[in-house]
Amino acid sequence: MTVNEISPGNRALEFINLRVKDEKYRGAPSSEHNRYTMDQMVAILELLNKYTLGGDLMTIRTTDISKRPKNLEEEFLYAKFCNEAKKEAGIGTQDAMRKNLFVDLHRMELINRYNKDKEPIDPFSGGNVKYVAISEQGLKLIKAKNRLDRYFIFSKGIDKLLGGYIDIVLEIFRDEHYGISNVSVYEYMFFVSAIGTDSSFNINTDRAVELIKDFRNLTNIQRRAAIATLREELNPNNFLGNKVNKRDFGNWKNKIDQIFYLLNQTVYFERRGDQLVLKGGKDSFAKATAKLNRSLDEKYQYFVRQEVKKTAGFELHHVVPLSWSENIHHFKILDKWENMVYIDGFSHAKITQNRNKNVVLGLVKNDITLSDYSSNQVYLQYQKEVLYNQSNKDIMKNYNKELLSTVK
Repeated sequence: MTVNEISPGNRALEFINLRVKDEKYRGAPSSEHNRYTMDQMVAILELLNKYTLGGDLMTIRTTDISKRPKNLEEEFLYAKFCNEAKKEAGIGTQDAMRKNLFVDLHRMELINRYNKDKEPIDPFSGGNVKYVAISEQGLKLIKAKNRLDRYFIFSKGIDKLLGGYIDIVLEIFRDEHYGISNVSVYEYMFFVSAIGTDSSFNINTDRAVELIKDFRNLTNIQRRAAIATLREELNPNNFLGNKVNKRDFGNWKNKIDQIFYLLNQTVYFERRGDQLVLKGGKDSFAKATAKLNRSLDEKYQYFVRQEVKKTAGFELHHVVPLSWSENIHHFKILDKWENMVYIDGFSHAKITQNRNKNVVLGLVKNDITLSDYSSNQVYLQYQKEVLYNQSNKDIMKNYNKELLSTVK
């Protein structure tokens, strides 16, 4: 039995059945193996700052201890650093530091890694790493003026690690038209993690919310049966060939558990049982934003100021992501209509696939370009791929320039 046979015609189950046929069924790459808190990572960064005198390169081990137990002389400083990290933070053996923790810290843009020629290495690509150094963003984290600001900066790093999904989940929770205040592990696993993916099952946020609601329309028995069926169907022993041809439900679920663990370390969310919700209490997003205007006010302002009507296939997008906030002031100035564009779903997906890096707004007459700081550009044709009032284009461009000078 396939999962869609549990309740024929249920669109959520039909979608899951389609998704698991794609070799990219697990979604975008992210952290999968590490368990750490903000305080542990801050402790490691403080030690790295101390051992490298605030930015010098540290030579690290390049071979597993099991293959070469002794450190080379040039690795002695790294060995001392890891010993102290294990003592202070409780994590960070020499192998775990270079193979896991440094990878995540780099993807969070809190450190930089370099090859043997001291050339920078891309955080999401492979390469032999010889040196590391704390980054400007890492220094900003350890020198934050208060704990709430530190949480915002760390959350920004988590979002870069996860590829922009903090903004996606915030959008779902904060839009009262969706009527969703929590997402379960399985709802995230099946539907939320499909948003903006480079895959055959790519969907937008509106569609993901529809599927979540369809999944919730199943009875508890049907939902449990669906999960049990998938667990049995997606057993790697059922598949021949290499990893690409196989499916592994347990591995997929572990990945989402890790994502929930990381989101629980942010200023925005907390995990309650199997549910992800907006975080409350001290040092939380909800506490910090209690006096802010609702985001829907700014969304409403966009449609009023831009003289635009809701249009099927289009999505409202923050040019500079809300998750780039490093304090509550940043969040407030990012959550403005001037930092929004109403764009088609295909263009939105391309931005998500580039991990929300297309933050530089440019103009070509009335067309809009959204670029990252390298060669990636999404071109939006006026009235075809972006809907807005052309009389506001200079306001939007100038606001974008001001934001990027404040929130880097």
